[in-house]
Amino acid sequence: MIQPLRTVHRRVFIALALVLPCIVVAGVSARRSNATSSSPLASQVPASTYLVKQSDDMWQRHRIQTRFYGDSIQPQRRYLVLVPFNPVDAPDLLVYWTSVALKDGSLPPDAQLVGPFIPGRAFEFPSGNGRGGFLVLFSLARNVVVDTARVERLP
Repeated sequence: MIQPLRTVHRRVFIALALVLPCIVVAGVSARRSNATSSSPLASQVPASTYLVKQSDDMWQRHRIQTRFYGDSIQPQRRYLVLVPFNPVDAPDLLVYWTSVALKDGSLPPDAQLVGPFIPGRAFEFPSGNGRGGFLVLFSLARNVVVDTARVERLP
């Protein structure tokens, strides 16, 4: 009775020894690349944009270079590029825009999602946001506000 079980056990382990490395190699090759472009505007913002405002000390807790761009062809469009000087250590960061100040560290009901926080990526503001307000970095995994930045009225 033990001999047939040992035979099955040996065959299963030989099969696993062949199959598991193939699964690991397939998983590693299917991963998304985390490399960011060296140019923050690489193919994300139209060529008709111009720098409206740039600040390195806008955020309260982190040092993030913040650039605002306008579009000369479509003046109602605004773009935002965030480049942190040091990595922001919070999982699942999202960028929100709100016109009201945050109370008790939670997102206000009028907060509009701008997009996932990817350093160097250009985001388009929701339309009509040339007025002042607040940018919010929100950690979806922790359900907390990581950082905020006050944005004065853009020209």
